[in-house]
Amino acid sequence: MKSKKLLLAVIVTLVVGLLIGVRVAQVAQQRYVKRHYQFSSTPTIFVHGWTGGKASEQLMVDSAEDLHVAKHKMTIRVRADGTLKIKGHLNHRQKNPIIEVIFNNNRAGELQDAAWLKTIMHRLKTEYGVTHYNAVGHSMGAYAWTYYNMDVSNQKAYPKLNRAVLIAGPYDGIINNHKLNQPLTLPLSKLWDDHPNENRLLKNGKPKIIRPEYKLLLKLRDRFPKQAKVLNIYGDLNDGSHSDGVVTMPSARSLGYLLRNRVAAYREYRVTGPTAQHSKLHQHNLTVNRTLINFLWGK
Repeated sequence: MKSKKLLLAVIVTLVVGLLIGVRVAQVAQQRYVKRHYQFSSTPTIFVHGWTGGKASEQLMVDSAEDLHVAKHKMTIRVRADGTLKIKGHLNHRQKNPIIEVIFNNNRAGELQDAAWLKTIMHRLKTEYGVTHYNAVGHSMGAYAWTYYNMDVSNQKAYPKLNRAVLIAGPYDGIINNHKLNQPLTLPLSKLWDDHPNENRLLKNGKPKIIRPEYKLLLKLRDRFPKQAKVLNIYGDLNDGSHSDGVVTMPSARSLGYLLRNRVAAYREYRVTGPTAQHSKLHQHNLTVNRTLINFLWGK
């Protein structure tokens, strides 16, 4: 009988100790998050790239949720005809809400994506009272956000951009686009055809070769919201191609010539090695996730 009571006492002590340990860890994490991150009702909107979808964004969103810095609150699915299917809700009591945008037609091209973003952002402003937002875009999603912001600038009909994290944006070309599963559908995009080590940036940051898609942005660069803070993340495989396998460094970094000294802040972050491959930049890439979270919500 004594041995059973002793065993029970030991088990109870271990369980209580474990629960106390878990609670202490939770409190410590809460204090860390509160000390290092800021919270507001400003939503952060994730947009995927060519042939992408929910999976393209989910691991980045999961990383922010796991750290208890932000929470997924809404998904906006854009049907092929441009109409919206919205799941979830927003309110002013939410802390760092995340919105995921999914294009059913994920091969429509960057300009069509930007046009759909206009519909989405106007809806968020008029129906949900969103006045400011953060943007995250990968690949053509990064280009779409860039063109969208140059197109609408700071017009009152749309929310204002606070911060943008643009990942692997093909602003001045895509490597060997004829190797993609299907040809790009927009006339401008059909002209995209970059090659490793073909282009370079001049001393002022302007690319030596100006392709049509970059020329379009160049004409509109003064319209990009000046209050915005922008982080440009790009990849370098360190294999001699000076690229992430899809987008060359000069193409990705050509964004700097458009925005540097025009926006409130512009930063670049280079990811190197095998995890810098174009798709792996958004596939549970700890370096990208940490940098993204700190830039968007860090104090």
